[in-house]
Amino acid sequence: MNRLRRVVLVFAAGVLAVLGLAVVPSASAQTGTLSYTVQATGTDLAHAQDGDPLRITISGLPAGSTANIFVCPAQLRDALLSNQLDPATGKRAWLPNHSMDNRVTAYCGSFNDELSGSPFVTPSADRGRSATTQDVVFDTYVPRGASTPKLIAFDPEYTQLQPSATFPWPANPDKKKYSFSCDENHPCTMMVRITGATTPRTVVFDSSVTFQASAPGLKIQGCGGIGASTLTASMPERFGRTSVAWNQMLCAPTKAVQPANLVAETEDVGLTSFDKGQSDVVITGFGGALAAQRVRDRSYVPVALNATVIAAVGWTPIDRTDAGAALVSRLSDHLQFSWDDVAGMLSKGGEQPGSTGRGGIFVTGSPLVKRNPALAAIDGPDSPVLAPDTRAGRSGDNLFYGVTGETGASTVPLVLSSRLKGLPAWTYGNFRDGKGKPVQGSGGPVGLVTDLNALNLGDGGVHNVDAKTGRVNVRKQVSNITLGTGTECVHGCLNWVVTDLATAAENNWTPIALPNGKGGYVAPTPKSLQAAAAHARPGADGSLQIAGGDDPEAYPLTYVESIAAPVNPLVNASCAPETAKQAQLTTFLKAATNGGQGGMGPGLVPLPPDLLSAAQAAAAKVGTGTAAASCQQQKEAQNPGAATGGPGGGVDGGPLSGGFGGPAPGSGAPALGAPETAALALKTPTSASVQEARTVAAGVQIPLFPGAGVLGALIPLLALVLLVFLPPATGYLTAGKPVPSWVNRLVWWRRA
Repeated sequence: MNRLRRVVLVFAAGVLAVLGLAVVPSASAQTGTLSYTVQATGTDLAHAQDGDPLRITISGLPAGSTANIFVCPAQLRDALLSNQLDPATGKRAWLPNHSMDNRVTAYCGSFNDELSGSPFVTPSADRGRSATTQDVVFDTYVPRGASTPKLIAFDPEYTQLQPSATFPWPANPDKKKYSFSCDENHPCTMMVRITGATTPRTVVFDSSVTFQASAPGLKIQGCGGIGASTLTASMPERFGRTSVAWNQMLCAPTKAVQPANLVAETEDVGLTSFDKGQSDVVITGFGGALAAQRVRDRSYVPVALNATVIAAVGWTPIDRTDAGAALVSRLSDHLQFSWDDVAGMLSKGGEQPGSTGRGGIFVTGSPLVKRNPALAAIDGPDSPVLAPDTRAGRSGDNLFYGVTGETGASTVPLVLSSRLKGLPAWTYGNFRDGKGKPVQGSGGPVGLVTDLNALNLGDGGVHNVDAKTGRVNVRKQVSNITLGTGTECVHGCLNWVVTDLATAAENNWTPIALPNGKGGYVAPTPKSLQAAAAHARPGADGSLQIAGGDDPEAYPLTYVESIAAPVNPLVNASCAPETAKQAQLTTFLKAATNGGQGGMGPGLVPLPPDLLSAAQAAAAKVGTGTAAASCQQQKEAQNPGAATGGPGGGVDGGPLSGGFGGPAPGSGAPALGAPETAALALKTPTSASVQEARTVAAGVQIPLFPGAGVLGALIPLLALVLLVFLPPATGYLTAGKPVPSWVNRLVWWRRA
C-alpha cells in the first residue's frame, strides 16, 4: 500500500512539474475580411534560450498578402502624441496617437542580441506569401538583449524637443532615452504585422508570439541543487540537454538533489578527469579512442545514437511569391554531397572558391552544384561571378572561407576523418606561405583527425576550418546567415558547420546527405541512424562501434553515445565506499537505459531493443568490483606513465585502427579488431525485434494534438515510475515481450 501511495505521489508531482510545458495552441484572428492563424514552432517560448530556433507561420491569408516581424516589449508603450483635428472643439490640437503602426515604429526599433554581439536584424521589407505553401513563414531565432536607446520625437517623456508655443507638451529636460530589454524577467513579443491583399488593404498587428529568453546554458530546474550524493559527470556540450532532461526527470517530481553535476569538457579532457577520479562518469562517442590514458576499469554503457554531420546554414531563392517574384527560404533540403565533395571542402583551403578553393566544388556547373538545385539557385550578392563565394560561405566583406566547427578533441572529426581516410581526395591542397614556400604537409594525405584545428596546417596561412571554443561561439559565427535578413542574403547565402546531429537539430541546421553505396544518398534521420545501429559490434575496449557495410538505409557517420562508468565502486579520498553516491549512479544508469530513452534532447535517437539490452547488461557491471581495486587505480591514475596507451587508449592503437565504421570506401581493410572481452552481448536482429523497435518508437513519439506537450513530458515520468518503484514491470521493455495492449490502443487512438 505504501509503495502504491509513493507511485501516486510521484506521478502527481510530475504532472504538476510538467504542466508548464504544454504546447500553446496557434493564435487565430478575424478582423473585418482578414482571417488568419499564427503558429510559433521550434522551441518552448516560455523557457527559451537566446539563439533557440523559432519559426513563425502565418496561414489562411488570401493570395498577395504580406507580413513582417518586429521585436517589441510585451507591454507596448502607448504615449505618442500627434497634431490632429479635435472632434470635440473642431480645432487642431496635440492628442493621443494610438496607431499601432506608429507605436511599433517608435518603440520597437533596433534590437541588440547578446548571443551574436550584434544587431538582431528583422526583414527590411515585407515578406510575401509563398505560392507553394500559401503561408508566410519567418525562420529566425529567439533573441535576448536590449534595444538601442533612442529619443522618441512625439513621446513627451523621451522627446528631444524643447517646450514651446508649437510644442507645449515636452517633459524631458534631461533628454533621457527609451529602451527595453528581452530576457527571463522581461517578456517580449515577436510582433507580426500582416497586410492582407484586400481593397482597401487591411493591416493587422498580432502580438500572440511572446517569449522570455534566458542566456544559453544548461539549467536544471525544479530540483534541490547539488548534494552529497550528486555525481560529477564530464561530457561534451552536445549531450548537455539530454543530461538536463534526465536530471529533471529524476529529481524535479520530488525536488530532490540533482543526480549529476554537469561539467562541459572536451572528450579527451573528460576521459582523463574520469580516469583520475575527478569525475564519476564521462560521456563519449567512441569509447576510449580519445583517452590519453586508461587506468580505471570502466564499463561503456550505450545510451543514444548520434552522428557526425556537415550542416548547411542559410537561405536559397527556390520559392516564389504569389506574384512570381523570387522568395528566399530557409534551406531545408538535405543537399547531396559525394565523398570527394566532402574531402575537397575540408582539405583544399577556402580561398578563391571560384577556382580551386574548397576543391572547386562550389563553381557553377560543378557536379555538386548540378546535383543540388538549391545550390544552383544561389547567386552572388552583386554579380553571378560571385556565386561560388556565396555558396562557400562568404558573408559581406568577410574574406575567410573556413568551415565552422568546435575546437578540441572530439568524436565528430574522428568519425568523419575515419570514413575519409584512404580516399585519394582526402589530401591537403598544395599550399604556399607568404614567402612562396610550400607549407609543410601540403599535398600529403590528411589521415585521422581528432581536432578540427589540425586541418589548418599550423601557421602556414591555410584555413580549412574556423574552429571555435564552445557551441555558443560556433553559433555566433553563423548568426547573421541564420537570420538571413542582411543584404548579402537577397539572392541566397550559406555557411557550413561540421558538428553532430544533436547540435544541428537544436539549432535547426540542415545536415547534408551522403552516399549510401548504391548510387543514392542518405540523410541522418532517426530511421537511418537506427539502420546503422543494426551493424553495431563490441570494440576492443568493450564500447559499441558501428561496423562498416553496404546497407543503403544506414547513415554512414552514425556513432553511439556512451556513459563510461567505473566497474569498481566509488570511493572517497580515504578509500571508503561512497554508498549513497553509488546508489545514485545505479539509478542514473537505470534511468538512462530505460525511461530516459523517451526523454532525450533534439537529434539524439533512442537505442533499438537489441542495443538497449546490451546497454542494460553493461550498466549492471558498474560497481561490481572492489573498493580496494578502485583505490589502487585511483592512485595509479595520478602517475600514469606506465599505464598510458592501454587498450582503446589512443587513435592509432585503439579500436579505430581499421577505420571508424569499418574501412574507408574501397580500402578492403578489415572492419574491427576482436574485442578483449565480450562486454556487450548483441542479439541478431529478427523480424520480431524490428517490429518491437517500431512499436516502442511509436509509443514515445510526442502526440500531435492539443495538450501533447504535457503527455510527451509525462512519458519519461511514467517510465521512471515503472523503473524506480515497479522493477518487475520493466520486463516489458527488455525481455522481448510485447507492449501491453492498452498502450497500443492509446497510441493508435492518438494517431486517429
